[in-house]
Amino acid sequence: MTSEVIVEPVEMAVSLTSARNAARVNGTDHDEAIEIEVRALMIEAEHYTGHALITQTHEITLDRFPKADMGNGPGSIRMPLAQLQSVTSVKYFDLDNIEQTLDPADYTIDRKSKPGYIVPAPNVTWPATYCRINAVSVVAVHGYGDTAASVPDGFKSFILGRIQEHFATPGTAPSPYLIGKIHPYKVYG
Repeated sequence: MTSEVIVEPVEMAVSLTSARNAARVNGTDHDEAIEIEVRALMIEAEHYTGHALITQTHEITLDRFPKADMGNGPGSIRMPLAQLQSVTSVKYFDLDNIEQTLDPADYTIDRKSKPGYIVPAPNVTWPATYCRINAVSVVAVHGYGDTAASVPDGFKSFILGRIQEHFATPGTAPSPYLIGKIHPYKVYG
């Protein structure tokens, strides 16, 4: 299974003003550098915790649908990040190598689990696929919401603390405690 971000988050997880204040920067001369650093820290936090912060769209590809009873229940497709909002489409190449779109009534979305899952609907099995790489494609939307207001404070505190460290006087020791702000959100397994 592979996952690729196909629609990046539009907003940042913290406001530019908050990041500027954390960096102790006056004016807008360093805004581009601050924004680049905030976006890099968002990716770091997402990678560490397994949570999508701001709304983003992923394409997940598999070589075939998972088989049932192989340690994944009814053949579940695990999403790459927690905070699954919706599934836009599930497409696959049928036995004639023709791309088909699966009817949403044929699968169930588990948004509560972290990360979320897609499973066949009751009394439905995944269709057979053509033997090829990337035969199955799932497009899904993840994230706490569209704005910084939807992001939990632990993530904001981590990002702002790391911004403060990044723009600190050279030689300032980094805090070993910042990661603890996002550790409770970490998804295991």
